[in-house]
Amino acid sequence: MADDFCRPRRRIALGRSLCQTVAMSEAAQHDTGLRVTFLGTGDPFASGGRLQSAIMLDAGAHGRFLVDCGATTLVALQRAGIDPDTIDGVLLSHFHGDHAGGLPLFVLEMIANREGDAARPPRARPLTIAGPAGTEQWLREAMTLFRWPEALATARSARLLRFIDLVAGVTVSAGALRIEPFAAVHTPEALMLRLTLAGRTLACSGDTAWTEAILPLCTDADLFICQTCTFALPQRTMLSHAQLMAQRDRLSCRRLVLVHIGAEMQRHLSAAAAPVAEDGMTIEL
Repeated sequence: MADDFCRPRRRIALGRSLCQTVAMSEAAQHDTGLRVTFLGTGDPFASGGRLQSAIMLDAGAHGRFLVDCGATTLVALQRAGIDPDTIDGVLLSHFHGDHAGGLPLFVLEMIANREGDAARPPRARPLTIAGPAGTEQWLREAMTLFRWPEALATARSARLLRFIDLVAGVTVSAGALRIEPFAAVHTPEALMLRLTLAGRTLACSGDTAWTEAILPLCTDADLFICQTCTFALPQRTMLSHAQLMAQRDRLSCRRLVLVHIGAEMQRHLSAAAAPVAEDGMTIEL
């Protein structure tokens, strides 16, 4: 099942004529596809040994972006052999630690122990941080709490950070990435994100209870990444597998993958009615 699930959906058939071959070659230069890597698929409590929420979108020359940055994100990047300096932007769905707690560490890593290390020169490319209104203030407070305010000040003085406020209903861009936020039913600032990059569209639920906004969020999306923290246990601000599957016929996404797996959901993986992501899994779109 894993092999079928991870197989790219779009393939270019070989042409028989030279003109077809040239045309396809030119098209390939503009359509590199999109690789989705699930860096962390768990809840705040490491249920099932899973790392915290983080997804990487890799569109080659179009950029690399993280969707959420849980506290274990640097660990996940190291395991995947991904240099944090190659990340162009970080998107936050909300400020809970298992979705945003790795961002202070990510900023610290941009600055710390770079001078005099030829193998680790200072970061050159700016990092775009896009999140709910108040993201910049939240980061400043978090880094002050962790006693690293000077790292944030250094990154800012080096012009390595750019902030974008995300507001439900207002579409913005971060480089080649188009971001359309939707209001979630979770914390007051929480958002769901519809993302378009390299000609592909992804929908990310973040954390949310059921809301009718999920329907336009995932309409015709190539991939809908949705949290199901529990299998049947109801939660006031989170979706269960049972609640999502009750609405499955109304979802028009092309593919659905489940994340944010909690302990009860972990015990029922064999009964899941949709593919469940694992840490380190990749999908080619």
